[in-house]
Amino acid sequence: MDLIQTNGLPRYGRFTTLPSAISTDRYIYKTPYGKTLKGWRKSLKYKKFKFCGIQHEHYSIGFAIVDIGWVGHAFIYIYDHESGDVLEWNSNNILAHHTFVDEQPLYNQSRFNKSPFQIEMQHANGVRYISITKHGDEKLKARIFCAATNPLSLCSPTGINGWTYTQKLTTLGVEGFFVNKKNETIHFNEKSFASLDDTCGFLRPETAWFWLSCNFWDEQDNRIGLNLASGVNESFGNENCLWINGILYPISDVLFEKLTDTTWSIHSLDQKLNLTVETGWRRYENLNLRLIGSQFSQWQSKISGTVQAESGELVTLNQEYGLLEQHYAKW
Repeated sequence: MDLIQTNGLPRYGRFTTLPSAISTDRYIYKTPYGKTLKGWRKSLKYKKFKFCGIQHEHYSIGFAIVDIGWVGHAFIYIYDHESGDVLEWNSNNILAHHTFVDEQPLYNQSRFNKSPFQIEMQHANGVRYISITKHGDEKLKARIFCAATNPLSLCSPTGINGWTYTQKLTTLGVEGFFVNKKNETIHFNEKSFASLDDTCGFLRPETAWFWLSCNFWDEQDNRIGLNLASGVNESFGNENCLWINGILYPISDVLFEKLTDTTWSIHSLDQKLNLTVETGWRRYENLNLRLIGSQFSQWQSKISGTVQAESGELVTLNQEYGLLEQHYAKW
C-alpha cells in the first residue's frame, strides 16, 4: 500500500501495517488559494525527520536528523542520570546540504554530515542500524530490533492543504555501545530500550506540539511504552498509545498542563490516564531567522501515575525515565 493514492491524495487514518511507500511525487500540493506548487517550491514545503531515543540503565541518549527544506539539522546528546554530565552536539546545514532523510517506511537510509560528526541511520528487514562517528571514530553504534512491537502508523490531514504521517515504536531491543563524556565505552544490555519516531509531511507553516515518550520494565517484568502528543496529528484520530509487551493499546486525547517550572500534569479526556512529570536537564534551542524559527525544549523527566489499558489492565509508573518535549516551529 502506497500512502499516496493514484488520485494524488494521501490515505488517512491509523494503519495496522506500515505503508510500503510514500510517493510524494504523486501528491498534488496546492496553496490555500488553489495554486498547485511543483519542483523546489513544493520541496521546500515538505518536512521530514527521524528521532531515536535510547534508555540505558544510567543514561538517556537522543539523536535526530531533520530536513525542513531551508535547512538540515542534527543533534545528539548523552545524559548521565547519576552524575548529571551531558555530552552534546548539534549543527545545521544550509539548504539541507549533506543532509538526507529517507522517509520510506520499510527500507531507508538517512545521513547527516558536518565535520567532525557524521550520523547514519539505515533500516532494513525490521532492524534500524545506527552509526555516529566523530573524526571517523565510532562514538555510538547500535542495532535496534523492531519486529516484537506493533508500530503506530498514522496519517492525518494538516491545515487546509497538507498532511502528516508519523510512525512510532517503543520498547525496542537494542545492541551495541556508546562512548560517554569520560571517554568510557558503555554497552547496551538486555534491559536497554530504544524508541523511534519517523515523521514527514506537509505540516502547518507554524506548528506547535507537546510530546511525551517513555519506555520501562514494570515490577512484573512487562515491557511498557508510552507515546503521548497534543497539538499535532489530531484531525483524524490521534497518536496516543500504550504498549504492553509490544501490543499497542489506543489512548484518548490528552492534555499537557504546566503546573510549576519543573512539574507537569498529563491526563486523558476519558480520565484513564493520569500522570505527573518532573523535569530535569533540558536540551534547548531558540532560533529566530524570520523565515524560519524554532523554540525547542526536550526535558529528561521522571514520570509517575497510572494508565488503564483498553484491555482493563492498570499500568503504574513510579519515577520512570522519559522525555517531555515542547516545540514551536516556523518553517
